[in-house]
Amino acid sequence: MFDSAKYLLFSSALFLATGTARAAEEGSAPVAPSVPHAIVKCPGITSVPMTADAEQVLPLRLVGTLACGESVVVLSDTQGYTAHISAADGRDGYVALIYLALGERLAPVPERQASNATPVDGVVRWHAGAPGCDEFMSHGRLVESITANGLTVQVSLQDTGWKYAASIAISNKGEGTVEVIPGIVTLDELQPNLRALYATEPEELAHNHTHQVLWAMANAQPSSSAVELHSADSTPLSALSYRNNPAPDYLSPYLAPASGHPAAFARAESVDVRAVALKKVSLPEGQITAGVMWFARDASARELSLRVPAGDLVFDFPLSFQQKK
Repeated sequence: MFDSAKYLLFSSALFLATGTARAAEEGSAPVAPSVPHAIVKCPGITSVPMTADAEQVLPLRLVGTLACGESVVVLSDTQGYTAHISAADGRDGYVALIYLALGERLAPVPERQASNATPVDGVVRWHAGAPGCDEFMSHGRLVESITANGLTVQVSLQDTGWKYAASIAISNKGEGTVEVIPGIVTLDELQPNLRALYATEPEELAHNHTHQVLWAMANAQPSSSAVELHSADSTPLSALSYRNNPAPDYLSPYLAPASGHPAAFARAESVDVRAVALKKVSLPEGQITAGVMWFARDASARELSLRVPAGDLVFDFPLSFQQKK
């Protein structure tokens, strides 16, 4: 038995030595050890912050944000609060371990292709659960999102009691520059009346008492005509569990200064309406723009359509307000 064990050990060593020599003769590179990877997970949020410091002290020194499901390389994990990671685009920073599903990637993971909405005659319409469409909460406001042709447009509509305030973000990850023109963005009332609700220029609002411009008395919800995946008695929050196409929250940094509320009167009054308004810009590839537009209000409006032209497409968002009985 002892002699057999020695023979097996000797044979194994000889095999390894022969394999190594053969690899050297053939110029083969040694097999690199597998690199630890992790998948970004987002419990109840739409993106994860990556900071420049491991302690993540406040105020956060953000390097950027990571999308849900994104694969990252773990550079070091000291079993502390955060791990040092490298993202696919080359950025590196620290992410809290609660947002990482740690593990070894033993085989190449195919690149996930972003879902895209399908245009019909140059129009892409938001529909719950459809490819390229998403909905989520940001600063207590429901956001509808559409991605198509490398562009992502996100909107949130509020009733201030005086005007309708539409928060709009556009991200350009396509090829070339995209013209963003607030003057061609439209809001139409579909029910109970069919009519256009015209936009109000920020300069005009700036000469009025601006505190009411930023109040949010009611948030628009997706129109029932665009929601078929949820039961009739489902709530807007339960509908958010159907996120087949999760998108980054591009509106979040812009909603914060425009989140006025009657309880925050002084704060809302101090916001410069012209500063938060959506601007006319030529949006280069890889850039994001966002801002607010204000439209005429109809207290009886139930169904509305907010249309945002961008690139060669028109992004159509069906929205509704529940009328109080």
